[in-house]
Formats: sequence, C-alpha cells, structure tokens
Amino acid sequence: MCRLLDSWSTSCSTMFTGGSRMQLISLTAFRSLGTVTGVIALLLSVSVSASVPLAAQDRAPQVPADSVVALPELRVEIGRLRTGSVPVAEVPFPVNIISGSDIRGTTGPSVAGALTGSAGLSFTNQTGSPSQPDIRLRGFALSPIVGVPQGVSVFVDGVRVNEADASQVHLSLIPGTAIDHIELIRGSTGAFGKNSLAGALNVVTLRGEERSVEMVLEGGSLETLKATARGSESLGSFDGIVTGSYDRSSGWRQLSSTEEISLFAKIGGRGERTDGWLSYSFASHHLEGAGPLPESWLDGGPLPPDISDPPDDRRELQYTGGSGDMFRPVLHFLSGRIERELGDAWTLQANAYGRLVDFRQSNDNITEPDALGLTNIRTVGSTAQVSYEPTGRLITTAGVEWTRNDVEIEIRELPNRTFPSLTPATTERLQTDENNFGAFGETWWNFRPTMSLHGSLRFDYVDLPVEDLLDPSGSGQNEFAQFSGGIGLSKSFDAGWNVFASYGRGFRAPVILEVMCADPDDPCQLPFELGPDPPLLPVVSDTWQAGLRMTKIRSQAEVTVYLSNVHDDIFNVTDLETPTRGFFTNLDRTRRAGVEASLSLVPFSSIPLTVRTAAGWTRATFESEATLSAPFLDDDDDDDDTEDPADDDEPTPPQVELGDRFPMVPSLTANLGLRYELSQTAFELTGAWVGGQF
Repeated sequence: MCRLLDSWSTSCSTMFTGGSRMQLISLTAFRSLGTVTGVIALLLSVSVSASVPLAAQDRAPQVPADSVVALPELRVEIGRLRTGSVPVAEVPFPVNIISGSDIRGTTGPSVAGALTGSAGLSFTNQTGSPSQPDIRLRGFALSPIVGVPQGVSVFVDGVRVNEADASQVHLSLIPGTAIDHIELIRGSTGAFGKNSLAGALNVVTLRGEERSVEMVLEGGSLETLKATARGSESLGSFDGIVTGSYDRSSGWRQLSSTEEISLFAKIGGRGERTDGWLSYSFASHHLEGAGPLPESWLDGGPLPPDISDPPDDRRELQYTGGSGDMFRPVLHFLSGRIERELGDAWTLQANAYGRLVDFRQSNDNITEPDALGLTNIRTVGSTAQVSYEPTGRLITTAGVEWTRNDVEIEIRELPNRTFPSLTPATTERLQTDENNFGAFGETWWNFRPTMSLHGSLRFDYVDLPVEDLLDPSGSGQNEFAQFSGGIGLSKSFDAGWNVFASYGRGFRAPVILEVMCADPDDPCQLPFELGPDPPLLPVVSDTWQAGLRMTKIRSQAEVTVYLSNVHDDIFNVTDLETPTRGFFTNLDRTRRAGVEASLSLVPFSSIPLTVRTAAGWTRATFESEATLSAPFLDDDDDDDDTEDPADDDEPTPPQVELGDRFPMVPSLTANLGLRYELSQTAFELTGAWVGGQF
C-alpha cells in the first residue's frame, strides 16, 4: 500500500481478534494519466484477506444471494463537544461522515487521505512534502503553510488544533491509525468559533473494544518503510487502546525525504451514568520540502547556472536553495473528557487538555540569508457544556470554553552561498500569552414530524498581547470580540427527499504573525521577521446555503449551492521590490460561491458493490479593487517579442479588480469510486479530476 508514482509495493499485516487471526495482503498502483486543463488520476487497490481459525470457530458467512445490501444511516452530533444523535437528513447544512473503515481502507490511514473524494475539496502541495497537503474547501484554505489565510477550524476530540502562531493545521500530527470517524461540517454553522469560515473538521479517536492486536509492515522503492501497530482491550467497564506508527521515505524528488513517528494511547471507563477517558498523543517528524517549481522549468526552459547537472525528469528538481527547506515538529498532547448524566434529560460534559508543540522550520534562501524559525507553543484549556434532551425531537446545548496559548517565536539568520561571511544572529524574538474566551449555545428542534429547526450563537473574545524581547517599543496589545452563529430549516418529504436552507456568520481573528507583520512601509521576511505594525481587523463571513437531499435504503445523494461574502479578508502581500519580504493586510470584500453534489449508490440489492461519486464547482473572487504585489509581477509587454521604445520594461504590481479569481482554487473537481466488498475481500477503484487553476 505504498503509493508511489512509478512503483508497485506490497504490504502484509497480522491481526489477532478474539482468538482468530487474519492476514491481509494488499497491492496498489498509482499512475498520473496526464494534464490538459486539469489532472486525471486513477488509484487501483486490491485487498485479499484470509481467516485462519485459532480455535473452534466458524468462518464468517459470505453475503447471502437473497440478502439486501443497504447503505448505513448517517447521523451527526451537535454542540461544541458533540452530543445527541441527529439524522443527517434532518440538519440544514451539509455534513460528511467518514467512518473508520473508510479511513483505514486500502489508501492508508490519514486525515488528508480520508478527505479525498469529498465534494468540492482540492489538494495541492506547496512544500513538496507528501505529509503537508494544502487543501481548499469552498475556496478557503486548510493548510500547513504559515501566512496562508486559514478558513477551516479543526478539532481532535473537541480540542482545537489550529496552531496558535498562524492558525495553520498540520494534519500529519493527527494519528491516522487512531481515528474512529471524521465529521466535516460545511458552512459557518454551529458553535465552533473562530476560523470556521468554510466549516469545521471534527476528528474523533477510537475507544478500546474487544481484545485485538494488529501489526502492519510495508516496504517499497525509494527507501520506503512503513510500520503500524495497534492493540485494544476491554475489561468490564474499563477500556484501552494503544497505536503507533513509523513512516520513512527518501522521496521521488530531490531533497524530499520524510520520517514520521507517532504514538497514541487512550484509557477510559464507563459507568451507569458516567463516561470518561484520558488520551495522550506524541508525534515527531522530519520533513524535507522540495518546494514548487516555475512552470518554465518543467517545460524545458533555461535553468539557473548553479544547476549544472539537472535530472532527466525535471519534475524531480528542487530549488529552495543549496540544502533545501526542513520542517521538524514535535508534539505532546494530553486530553481528557468526562460526561455525566444529571437526570433523565440533562447531561454535563467537560474536557481539559494540554498541548505542547515545538516547530523548527529552516528556509534555504537564495537572495536573502537562510532563516531558521523556532516556535514553541504551550496550550492549556477547558470546555464545559450542558445538554438538554427531553425527547428525541429536541436537543439544546450551552457552554463556555477557555484556552490559553503561550507562544515563543525566535528568528535567526544564517549564512549561505549568497552570504557566506554572515555571522549567525537572532533577528526577532517575541512572546505572547494569548487568552481566548467563548460562550456558546446550539439547538436542534424537530418541531413537526417533517420539519426541523437548527440555531446556534457564539461569542468570542481574544486577548493577544505581544511582547518584543529584543525591542520593547515593538510590544503591543490586541483585542478582538465577535458574535458568530447561524440558523437553518430543513423540510422532509415522502419517499426520502429533503430540502434545507441556512444562514451562518463566521469570523477569524488575526494571529500573532499577522498583527506583527502588517506595515507596508516595513515589510517582513515572511514568515520570519516581526515588528510593531498597524492593527488588523478580524475577518467576518456571511454564508447562505441551500440544498436537496435524497436518502433511501440503497442510495444517498445531496446537492448544495452556497454563497459566502467575506469582509476584511486578510492576505499575505509580497513586497514589490524584495519578493522575499511582505506584509499582511485587510481586503474590503471577497466572495466564494459554488455548487457541491455527491452520490452513494448500491445498484444491486444482492451484490455488495458501492458506487460513490462527487463533484464541485467553486468560484472564489475578489469583490473590491486593490493593488497587490507578488513574486511573479505583471509585465505590460505584449505577447510578441517586438520592442516598444515607449515601454520602460518595468514590472508593475498586479491590479486586482472586481471579479478576479483567487489562485490555487480550481473551478471544477470530480471523483468516482467503485468498491466491491465481501466479508474478507475488497476491490476498490477510484479516479479524480481536477480542473485548471493558476
């Protein structure tokens, strides 16, 4: 199951479950089919498993010929800490529920891998590392790149994991082998708070069940080695689970090696009215980043003089500098949760957590000295929520939460081939003790047998003081306060049809790297230079969406249209004269509009074949004029090579006009998947198409 562009690989696993042993052999091939206005790719996965009884056990029965193969009913929880159980067909916003079996399928366990195939999502890779995908949802970013405006909030067991320095998200730090299911809630709906402009991603980890041990070892070309192990146990009212993984590869491009280690452990206990658990996650990564390449290089154009011996396949090139970029995160994450039934209708839920993460980011530059960024983030927090559910037709929740982020950032400049005699020095050093307070409420009410109402309201207050340890005059105080929430209605008809409509308001508070790098007269070496700058405004979005659903025994379908108007969007603007420097600024208005469609179908009642397809059309545009700067400047020359004496050949900054499209957001995406699954055998074929982008 090692997915390589030009190789085949095999993997073997052994799992002991309740006295039986299963052996799994997988074979996977991936090949790019080409690019015209988009990208087409096919992934073929074949899994064959055989059961060897260790005791007197009967073989698991095959699917009887006269049985009816059906799709499972999808249900979603509500509230900040997720409670209750509401059919997806009765909520007024789109929700994707990705089960553990889909996550741990033949494509390998990871959050990013589980999201592939969802309507309207597109994936790019700006760093060149396969562990750092850059995702776009409805034209908003869910990215590991510092400086990219983030528009999706991400939670693991109710704890926000958007990093405190720039709200970026490192999905690779979430242990894929420990995921029970994933909820993707689309739109600014619910009590999730800041960054939920496009929606929220909620990852729920596994609990221990019956005794089982599973081990997987994979290997392939390019020094690829993967190993995972998982053990689970349940004794009376107590349960526990431990997972671990190791992943290593030299990469198919220059300077693109990866090495990832992760560990997850969780213990819990269930009583008659009380349920609780405690979990710990550890991750340590070593990721090289080959970075993007100019299109002219890939088309056979001239290369810089210091690339004297380029590879035959120019896609293998890297040009971040002499030794390449490097990212080394280390994570320690302790989280606990308790739930207590207070009465027949009342439930109290609370969590507490501590999250320690250290980032070491080295940037190998060409026109500037090399930069080394050291970021230490210490997060503690707690959330308490009360739920009231008198009947299966009403669920209401209310609660409060507090989070403190202690962030220390140090920037160093280092010598390189352009500045060989430079003395290493610390150029920036600052810290912040950020406090976030939130109060929220959410209600789902099935007030008629065919009609349901959903509403949410949240207030957030962010206190962001910044202390410059090298220049105290650069210290400052930043405060942001904002209401968010939404309201929506769903209406069911006979024969499994449902319509819905909703409105939601979301917001995003500026983060430390943005508020300290917002002066166009003093641009920063992004993202590694900070200073006192003019204040930024929080981002606010208004989202309207409506859709049609169909839910039947063997088919589920959904079509959604949406419109998001965004005010005071924050953008990373590159300085005109020095492309490695820039600043953050508010843009008056931007817009995202689109259509999303998905279908799951079991076409034959007696054959376990499932067909899944999804498609999305997205248009993300600027709705106000602005003059921006970029590393690739507009040239006023004509397309021909004739010289105009009146033309001074000076590049000009791009003029953003009303209706101009965002970069990195494809207009069209589509995918198709076929899965044939028996009790011990599975065959899967998936394909994806990504439209043109720039």
